[in-house]
Amino acid sequence: MVIEKRYLVFPIRRSGEEILVTFSVNGELVYDLNMRLTLDKPDFYSFVDMSRFLGQDVTIAAKGSQLPAIDQAQDWDERAPLCPETRPLLHFSPRNGWNNDPNGLVYANGTYHMFFQYNPCDVVWGNMHWGHATSTDLIHWQEQEIALYPDELGVMFSGSAMVDERNQLGLRQGDTDVILLFYTAEPINQLAKGRQTTQCLAYSTDNGKTFTKYPGNPIVPTIVNGNRDPKVQWDEASQRYVMALYLDSDRYAILHSTDLLHWNMVQELHLEGDNECPDLLLMTADDGTPKAVMGGAHGLYQVGDFVEGRFVPTQPMRRLYLNEYCYAHQTYSGTPWRILQTTWHRANVEGAAYSQELSFPCELTLHKQGEEYQLRILPARELDSLIDQWSSVRLPDADSIRGSMELPMLIRIQPDETDPLTLTLGNQTIQYDPAANTIAAEGITYALPDNSTSDSWLVLVDRNTLKLHLCGGAALLALPVRWQEEHTLTAQTTQDLPVLETAHLKSE
Repeated sequence: MVIEKRYLVFPIRRSGEEILVTFSVNGELVYDLNMRLTLDKPDFYSFVDMSRFLGQDVTIAAKGSQLPAIDQAQDWDERAPLCPETRPLLHFSPRNGWNNDPNGLVYANGTYHMFFQYNPCDVVWGNMHWGHATSTDLIHWQEQEIALYPDELGVMFSGSAMVDERNQLGLRQGDTDVILLFYTAEPINQLAKGRQTTQCLAYSTDNGKTFTKYPGNPIVPTIVNGNRDPKVQWDEASQRYVMALYLDSDRYAILHSTDLLHWNMVQELHLEGDNECPDLLLMTADDGTPKAVMGGAHGLYQVGDFVEGRFVPTQPMRRLYLNEYCYAHQTYSGTPWRILQTTWHRANVEGAAYSQELSFPCELTLHKQGEEYQLRILPARELDSLIDQWSSVRLPDADSIRGSMELPMLIRIQPDETDPLTLTLGNQTIQYDPAANTIAAEGITYALPDNSTSDSWLVLVDRNTLKLHLCGGAALLALPVRWQEEHTLTAQTTQDLPVLETAHLKSE
């Protein structure tokens, strides 16, 4: 088949078995994907970008199976519907396919870039590419072309991004800073069969429109097979580049470089109870003390110092996320004036041609508490621009409030220190027990952090997700929610209701 248009359109059956589909040019394998193809009526269509093969004669084969009819399309069409009735209003999701971990979050040349783990072929995990979206305000996102495709080193697992502000690689053209992507190549595709897991580099000289993989990849050879998720940044204090890398089990590594291309492992450390997706934060606490915070994908974190490019923990592990609906968080580079974070939400959407979502960006701050420090997470300040107005509700003579809401919605609550509170939104019920200092949802009870400086709640409500920023942001509980015809809110107590405020958020 001669590739004449941008996309090949494949019919997919949700209940079908995965089939290896190979793409060859002049007899040489150039691309391979696992797809649940169907010869019958499909549940949805996958749009696979083949623009890099335009004009070439590509041989397509399905291992052990007959290929269905394959159409070509220049753009997404009605076969990749927008699904406006189910799509989140404040959280990003790709138009077509599956997303999970946020990757390569970076502010560069006046634009926020958000990359993410992406399967263009299905609404389940697999075929990992790097999807790409951009924004100028952290609210409105424009999906861009795929940034990284699987290759002979592997599929594109998670990683990070930074601006080459020092023009270390000598690639800058004019006034446009070069964007660097550091990623894991995981050899689970046919094209990379027989290799091991390595860390690689790609770059863009046109502010993310196109990316070129470094011809000398990999830049970090295998330490242990499966090592992954490089997070790279410049450490001003030690005047070197630092990479935090996941190894295996609960083991992580710190690597150093002076040229971004040659890396030496200088430290191994353990984050008990966590694994994957390291994020190393070099930040200043509210008392003016420079601190380092090291965390993994599960929302645990440890505060310490960063001494000569090495992490030195100074207090025990803490938990920021109470559950794992949020996973694989990552912070932005290129924003020295604040710490911005995005996470993957495990938000399954039944019947749609897309699945999962990425969180509305949040800001992280570090606060002194006695002899220790505590992270707090709250929605990024840009959310304030979406608030129409706050409406207060207080009914001192009743023990419940019931009302309908217009989504998306923000709720502020100051729970009573002695009175239990039950909050029900759609099909999701949350129970707060101040005596036990716990919160319960979906049959699970979670302990809230002790000695928090604030008991206030801020609840962000969307079509598929509730996010409860508890104890002034010292703990986060994110939950799935499915609404009935009405978007109902119910609050119940045994005594007087606390002050509860709601605000509708503009989403257009």
